[in-house]
Amino acid sequence: MLLVMLGPFRVHDDGGEPVELGGNRVRTLLARLALDLNHSVPVRTLIDDLWTDALPGDATNALHTLVARTRRALRATTGLRLSSEGVGYALRADPDQVDLHRFERLVASGRGALRRNLPAEAVEDLRTALELWRGDPLIDFRDLPFAEATVPRLERLGRAALTERIEAELRLGDHAGLIEELALLTARYPLDESLAELRFRALRAAGRRAEAASAYEQLRDRLVEHLGTEPGDRLREMRLALLREGSDDAAPTSGTAPSPSGTVDATEREPPDDDPGTGGGTAPNGAALPRRLSGFVGREPELERLDHALRDARLVTLFGPGGSGKTRLSIESASRITALRVLFVELAPVRDDQELAAAVLTSLGVREAPRLNHGPPGDPLSGLVETLGSEPTLLILDNCEHLVTKAAELTERLLTLAAELRILATSREPLALPGEKLLPVGPLEVPDNVEAAAAGPAVRLFVQRAAAARHDFELTAANAADVMEICRELDGMPLAIELAAARVRSMSPRMLAERLDDRFRLLTRGNRAAMSRHSTLRAVVEWSWELLTEPERTLARRMSVFAGSARAESVAEVCSGAGPVAADVDELLADLVDKSLVEAVDQGTVMRYRMLETVRAFCSEQLAAADEVEALGRRHAEHFLAFAETAAPRIHSREQLTWLARLDVEHDNTMRASHWALENSDADIGIRLAAALNWYWSMTMRHTELAGRMRDMAALSGQAPAESRAVVELVSRLYEDSYGWSERLGAAVEKLRDTGAMSRYVYLGLLEPMVWSLTERLDEMADSLRRAAEHPDPWPRAAAHYGWAILAERRGETGEGEEHAERAVAAFEAIGDRWGKAQAIGSTADFHSLRGDHESAVERLTESVRLLRELRSTTELVPQLARIGMHRVRMGDLSGARSELDEASRLAGTTPSSHRVVVTYGWMELTRAEGDTESAHRLVRDAEADLVELGSPPHPMMRDLLLSFRIRLSLDEDDPAGARELFGKALDSENPVADRPVSAVLCEQLARLVLAEGAPREAARLLGVAAALQGVLDRGDPDVREMCARLRSELGTEEFDELYSSRFDSSGAAARAELRRVLGR
Repeated sequence: MLLVMLGPFRVHDDGGEPVELGGNRVRTLLARLALDLNHSVPVRTLIDDLWTDALPGDATNALHTLVARTRRALRATTGLRLSSEGVGYALRADPDQVDLHRFERLVASGRGALRRNLPAEAVEDLRTALELWRGDPLIDFRDLPFAEATVPRLERLGRAALTERIEAELRLGDHAGLIEELALLTARYPLDESLAELRFRALRAAGRRAEAASAYEQLRDRLVEHLGTEPGDRLREMRLALLREGSDDAAPTSGTAPSPSGTVDATEREPPDDDPGTGGGTAPNGAALPRRLSGFVGREPELERLDHALRDARLVTLFGPGGSGKTRLSIESASRITALRVLFVELAPVRDDQELAAAVLTSLGVREAPRLNHGPPGDPLSGLVETLGSEPTLLILDNCEHLVTKAAELTERLLTLAAELRILATSREPLALPGEKLLPVGPLEVPDNVEAAAAGPAVRLFVQRAAAARHDFELTAANAADVMEICRELDGMPLAIELAAARVRSMSPRMLAERLDDRFRLLTRGNRAAMSRHSTLRAVVEWSWELLTEPERTLARRMSVFAGSARAESVAEVCSGAGPVAADVDELLADLVDKSLVEAVDQGTVMRYRMLETVRAFCSEQLAAADEVEALGRRHAEHFLAFAETAAPRIHSREQLTWLARLDVEHDNTMRASHWALENSDADIGIRLAAALNWYWSMTMRHTELAGRMRDMAALSGQAPAESRAVVELVSRLYEDSYGWSERLGAAVEKLRDTGAMSRYVYLGLLEPMVWSLTERLDEMADSLRRAAEHPDPWPRAAAHYGWAILAERRGETGEGEEHAERAVAAFEAIGDRWGKAQAIGSTADFHSLRGDHESAVERLTESVRLLRELRSTTELVPQLARIGMHRVRMGDLSGARSELDEASRLAGTTPSSHRVVVTYGWMELTRAEGDTESAHRLVRDAEADLVELGSPPHPMMRDLLLSFRIRLSLDEDDPAGARELFGKALDSENPVADRPVSAVLCEQLARLVLAEGAPREAARLLGVAAALQGVLDRGDPDVREMCARLRSELGTEEFDELYSSRFDSSGAAARAELRRVLGR
């Protein structure tokens, strides 16, 4: 163990010898980083946690020094590495070499084994975990804030590990061996009911019932005296069960069956003495619960709900699709019941609904119905009532769906005639009786990320069954993603997962995942002991299919054309005709929902309907068999083309949120329609659909999807509206990454202009001018903006103001630009377009920042962020949050900047993108302001690498900004030679945009350089050039403010103003020429 935290803190070298760390602060830093092992901890957090009394004068530098000392101390321990990561530090190590993390892993593993009813494995893991404790956790750091929250959690986890280890040993039958230990523990923790319960169970199971009763009374007295309360329901029911057995120390009961949480409900959860796999009481021959041949996985919430339902209702129905685990859930729940006699009847083999009662009677082991007063001699119903008797009984009727009407009639009669009877039914559709408590049984949960894979019920089931099929199978980092994909593709359905897991004998998880497109052929080798309807995946679905009427089958197979879910009106329009008529669809949908072939998803104001993927695959086969694939595919594509063209203008209006939400929900269906158009070479549908969805795809930052889809559609030959095709071709050019990009893009936008496409697609009021800007054809951009300003629709007119603001900024016309930006805000507000308003507000913030009014800039960007949050536009939030962070840096609020950039980083993720480059630029500004030039240099390299990986579209302005930032760092480090070399690179770069604000930044940095070299007059003149380029000097930049103050002091105000105000040709080309002159190039 390299690092010990569960007791006195120690670090060992590779040979196991203690390492001399040389000071408490080093120990504290290691302990703090070890709590977040293998994760970066921000510098600010470390400073706050390490210096709790008084901060050193330069806290950041003090931390860097401490890190260096710690690295030196760890030289002899190659398994521990302290690394700089992001804007923080991380301790890197194998978690099993840190006792705290090894302890947590073992406890989680032991608990998992206990949940899977593998007590021997649980005992081994939990014992090993508890042996790691060598004293109080983090004892050397108890007074520090970072330990205050961690220590109580660890102590609770330690107590839980101890309790669950004892639970596991009880399940193994070591009752007598635990009694002494439990006596000591209950003395140490006299008010702990869980420990008291374990002691009670151990005493009772060991046959020492009198002592168990005495232990209960002692606990009761303590609880009443100290807490004024009685023992909980579970302990009270255990005591009652003990009293029913008699007060003498008779033979011990056999072990107890575990509940999902690792505890036992004594009233309804302890198996009977005679058979741990059956219910209690004396059941007729043949009524015993089926024995469980494998462990039960997941379903803890469902078990708990079922417990409550069986207490509250006399009729409970577990309903859900085939293979969802209804039977197994009913058996698992019933196997733990003692308060009721449990009888189990399997109805699947029963085919004659007229003889249902007799068949049930026979399955209970009664050959002939007795002669009773409830009916005529030999009446099966009378025989059933007599067999059930007056004893409290739970009757399980398994698989009622194929006899649902008769099963409902029998259930109603039995509940009426047998007052002490409760019935638990399993079915693929409800019995629809008064008082019926319905509990849906759906898929097992599949985790969203690989890190949580091992905890997901669906993955746990796969791993357990796969390990049974192949003894060396285990979940690993290498196969976790594939196992998750298998479980997700199989809808989390237990039977399908079990069938797939059995194939690991001959296939890897990757091979399985790749073959699931042909799931019915793949999953054909099931449990030989299973009933035929559960022997293959196809048999599961066919059983349900055979129970449908012909209209239900027609609708079900046609619904397979939808991707994901659909509204009822969409189902009616696409699926009706030559079979169901639209008016019948609502009723047929309700039938399919009742029969668990279709799932109804409540989305507040509207219901949507979806099929599980396995059901959809089966119904797709039926659609092909009926020769309806082509017709239904076209209907579906035409329907969602109409939907997209209806939605397109509405996402620019006050209905924006509503229609964006609808487009989000229908995304899978619009993509399915798009795929159909490509596969069938239907240019009209495909190109119109892509053009209609273009702005939605762009707003929601689906750029990868957008680029690929537009390229594919542009390649479609065939008849399509000219303006739609022009849009698709233009956008496909935007995402090219090859020589001649600008020329081809220019040709595409010329074609777009000539078709008059802006009249059909209002978003072109912004997109077309922005493309002209990208190609550096600013006169055409202005012409495009004038056409947008004259558009009959208000959205292009609002967009024109926003475009004019951008163009004016590029031309250095700051005053005009700010005026247009404010008009754009008002225009988008009047329309109700949050997205447009958010962008325009962001533009006004930049103008405020140039004047040094950072508070106003932050206030406006905060409003922009609020609007984008309403749109749930996560990716659009990223640059705005980063910009707020940069403005806070400029105003000196470094902690506020860090908070904004932290959120921006979290939302940006780790995938290279133009937004992530903006966030990295924000961190560059912050680390420079903090004096951490090492981190700033590293962040510049990260941003440059991301730009290279992005490739397309080109980012020349960002490349020049990064070069400018490198120049700033060189000047900060008193390296004028390095700065001059970087200026040369900036001037030699191929920048087709030659953006004035970027050139202005380069002029400001060159002013810093020549001022440092002793040329204040040249510096003053260069600041004037920068002001001419962007219309105003950037007085919000701390470097510029400092230069101005210094130059006024050195030159005098009059001479500075004269040099600063020198006339200058403010074109981009002239600016570059001036830079070359000053640099002597």
